[in-house]
Amino acid sequence: MMGTVRTVRTDGNAVTATDGGLLGPLGLLVVLVVADIVVPRINLTGFYGLVPLLASATGAPVATVIVGLAAVAASVVSGAWEDFGSGQHVTACLLVAIQAGVAVYVAVMRLRRERELGRVRAVADVAQRALLPAVPGAVDGIAFAARYLSAAAETLVGGDLYEVVTAPAGTRMIIGDVKGKGLPAVRLTTVVLGAFREAAVVYPEIERVAEACARAVSREAGAEDFVTALIVDIQPDGTLWLISAGHPPPVLLSGDSARPLQITEPSPPLGIAEHFTATTGRWDPGDRLLLFTDGLIEARNSERAFFRLDDHLAALTAVTLDAALDRLVSHVHGHVGGNLHDDLALLIAERLPTLTTRTVESVGTLHGRTAGRL
Repeated sequence: MMGTVRTVRTDGNAVTATDGGLLGPLGLLVVLVVADIVVPRINLTGFYGLVPLLASATGAPVATVIVGLAAVAASVVSGAWEDFGSGQHVTACLLVAIQAGVAVYVAVMRLRRERELGRVRAVADVAQRALLPAVPGAVDGIAFAARYLSAAAETLVGGDLYEVVTAPAGTRMIIGDVKGKGLPAVRLTTVVLGAFREAAVVYPEIERVAEACARAVSREAGAEDFVTALIVDIQPDGTLWLISAGHPPPVLLSGDSARPLQITEPSPPLGIAEHFTATTGRWDPGDRLLLFTDGLIEARNSERAFFRLDDHLAALTAVTLDAALDRLVSHVHGHVGGNLHDDLALLIAERLPTLTTRTVESVGTLHGRTAGRL
């Protein structure tokens, strides 16, 4: 069959190209020859050249050459039941030969473009993976896992973002959603992640981390651009500080129960708000915290019904973090019936039993704030 996929290496770069088989085009050539013999009143020799042209669309150059030679040979042999050596026969043979030559040229140029595209995609893949590197498996008594699903099949990263940073003031997480799609959204994603990675280490207060991200967005974003974000600070004693900038709250999975951590003072998105207020909460050893973008709860099926996260939270317990996210992704795909229509980012954390403890007083001094508990 045509279009068997294989891996081609050029200059050390792995690219994907199509290795066209011979069965399909040669079978078509046989059909044309048989039809030409069975129906002698219709001369089909001139159509033999369409077979190598068809092969060039998906086949490798070598396969196209073989098909082209077979088509030329068949056109010459067709003189046995046509008028061999006549002007019409010679013209048909020349036409098939020219078409075969054009087909080989097309196959060569197509393969060259595929190799160039493969190199470009390889570079893009490296850049996109650098933009959203893998989260740490476990750090400071906290285990992490993440998933990113791009709505565009050709890209790994779009307008959603997440990151985990270990800082002297605590472990910080961010998950966000950039308004828009395509390269402008990716550019703003890099701005937010860069600002967060620096501010999370520099500032002990999570409010100042959010303000630094907001300033970065305001400098780089257009008049109508903004970024929703959820920033979480995890203290060793289990205290959580959360800031929502127009973003859905996280879900706390504790034992058999699951509930969203309501943000008491949510703020507008980054790029709109300049000042933020943190909400405090707590989680215990064994608890899990799920952060997500709106691509999860706004995923719709063919009947335009939204994905009901509450119905699938049980899948996130009693398994590893990676298995939990794989289950959730599978449920989302099953709901939408295939491809997503919006990017989706998932970040889950679990407090391990070995988490080092600090006193609540030291946390309060570190953050310099007093806040109500969730």
